[in-house]
Amino acid sequence: MKKGSLKWSVLGLMSGSSLDGLDVCCVEFSILNGEWSFAIQSLKTYAYPKELANRLSKAVAATARDVFTLDADLGHFFAQSVETHIRCEGIGNLDLIASHGHTIFHDPNIGSSLQIGKPNAVASAAQCPVIYDFRSSDLSYGGQGAPILAYSEEVLFPGYDGYLNLGGIANLNMPKLGLAFDIAPCNQVINHVAQLSGHEYDCNGNLSQGGRVIVELLEQLRALSYISLEPPKSLDNSYTKEVLQYLEKYVPLSLKDTLFTYIHFMASETARWIKHGNLQCIMVTGGGAYNTTLFNCICQASQCEVFKPENLVVEGKEALCIAWMGLSRYLETVNARANYTGARKDTINGAIILP
Repeated sequence: MKKGSLKWSVLGLMSGSSLDGLDVCCVEFSILNGEWSFAIQSLKTYAYPKELANRLSKAVAATARDVFTLDADLGHFFAQSVETHIRCEGIGNLDLIASHGHTIFHDPNIGSSLQIGKPNAVASAAQCPVIYDFRSSDLSYGGQGAPILAYSEEVLFPGYDGYLNLGGIANLNMPKLGLAFDIAPCNQVINHVAQLSGHEYDCNGNLSQGGRVIVELLEQLRALSYISLEPPKSLDNSYTKEVLQYLEKYVPLSLKDTLFTYIHFMASETARWIKHGNLQCIMVTGGGAYNTTLFNCICQASQCEVFKPENLVVEGKEALCIAWMGLSRYLETVNARANYTGARKDTINGAIILP
């Protein structure tokens, strides 16, 4: 790949905290007069085998040996998924692969964040350069290392006041205020509560629709220490356990009301920040955008225009943005802004592995 090119084909890999699988997104990027444009060529989620998903869910408490073994096994799964995607989609002339990996530890207070999924295995299998490690540079300059995709959202989707991602963790990006931060766990909590009653997730919001707010639970959620913190701020996946300890005791009383109370909490917190930023039009993506109860609650509470783009973008935005971050790293241009993360300077994030 030549750095002087104006068009590039990049594969973005994203493994989110919802543990549903690896998103593989092939994107063609181009730039004209400093303006970026893109076209998603293909997108597919490769579901994790149950055994692998179970190991990932417990990785935060794993031994060092288990983490290294999981890193290798996950990298092998990534490599197989990439090979399958390239073959089945007939992808040729791929310039670059950008792999976020799967986060198993994140603590900006000590400047550390760990993503696993051995990128060397991907580079070897695809015979293509791989960019990985998209948080360390920002963290080294005192940033949160999250939300790491805020600047890419602003570049690739101009024209919105805000960008709301309803993934495993919900985060909000407000470019005009120069703020981006995690709001609270989202699908991690909703999925877990649904699974306690034998459902995989709250499909289309059907389980929570028509529920009532449990006032006592809502007050407990609003009293969580993270909620009162000012941005920049970010969450580690382990925080979900702290949230779940409040919800789990209410599930036997009413699954519907427990889910609805958490969704009401999520929507009210999101609306609080939307009103704080005086946002008039936001774009919402991530699996939670398909939860009708959550989506409607956010629309009603925020009283702003909430735009849900085409399904390819709703489902693939994070992999798409990682692809752009990888390309920016290869081109040696800034891919994370200090105003979003609290770092001392804008940074170029990512390490390169050549096949």
